[in-house]
Amino acid sequence: MSTLALLALGVALAALAGLCFGLPDRWFCALLALACLLGGADAAYREKQPWPVILLLTGALFAGASAHDVIRGHRAGRQ
Repeated sequence: MSTLALLALGVALAALAGLCFGLPDRWFCALLALACLLGGADAAYREKQPWPVILLLTGALFAGASAHDVIRGHRAGRQ
């Protein structure tokens, strides 16, 4: 396994472990977005055809979910 793949796996496992211990949703989604970004970079480096696009789109979805939770939490704090 390459270094990028090991980093992606480590970040994903840290996100899952954090979820078990009450990690907020925004951090969980942000860590999964980072794991998808690292996995996509590894797949692009190894020239595996569909995987970089799939992983980067999945990472964008997780980043959007994280940003949505941050904005929703900020709005709830003001009210």
